[in-house]
Amino acid sequence: MRVTWATDQGGPERRNEDFVAAAPGAVVVLDGCGLELGTDLGCVHGTAWYSRSLGTRLLARLTDGLGEAPPAGPPVGPPEGAHRPARRPLVGRLAGAIADVADAHRATCDLSVPTTPAATVVALRVRGDVVDYLVLADSTLLLETAEGLQEVTGRHPFAAADPDVAEAAITGSVPLEGLRRAFLLTDGAARLADDFGLTDRPGLVRLIDEAGPEGLIGRTREAERSDPDASRWPRHKIHDDATVAVVTP
Repeated sequence: MRVTWATDQGGPERRNEDFVAAAPGAVVVLDGCGLELGTDLGCVHGTAWYSRSLGTRLLARLTDGLGEAPPAGPPVGPPEGAHRPARRPLVGRLAGAIADVADAHRATCDLSVPTTPAATVVALRVRGDVVDYLVLADSTLLLETAEGLQEVTGRHPFAAADPDVAEAAITGSVPLEGLRRAFLLTDGAARLADDFGLTDRPGLVRLIDEAGPEGLIGRTREAERSDPDASRWPRHKIHDDATVAVVTP
């Protein structure tokens, strides 16, 4: 698996709250939930720390036991005949990573504050002859196959301190053989299509083909600078953190 990426800080007033990382067989992209400067997060670490901490723990869990055989013996769970819900790919691993991070700062921070640090999550994992994916909140995954471009955009809520939020993620699997490329984008990298209407999702892919992930972010910055007061495209942040990862199996 080959992964190329670019990430860019939205402005000098705060650290880049996006996070991207890859390991053999897996890649993760997170977008920290950036709130107004000065917002009480109830956390001494901050949103960039949260994105980095959740991303590294999730990546470790995605790569732990890749390719392992299913456990021998009867399944552990509800009694015979009882309803046994199917385990969706990657949900348990995201839930475990969220719990890990919550445990890491529970003693120093108030995790009950509604504005506790949170992030969107996009994850991809190669498992044998299939690719599993997960999308939580409003980041985007584009899957390029022979049939065309499949779009997966998550929904709220964000990953924060409650592991149960992982159940809200959109998950699925596609055959490895049929996947040409995958594109993982934070909302700051999808602005040209989603917020500015200057292109569409296939157009984002064409821009990446022409100029690479850095080029897509560069074009986004040009558009943002052309509207410095957010009058043409009303938005909370004039410049948002932007991250693009391109995966070629």
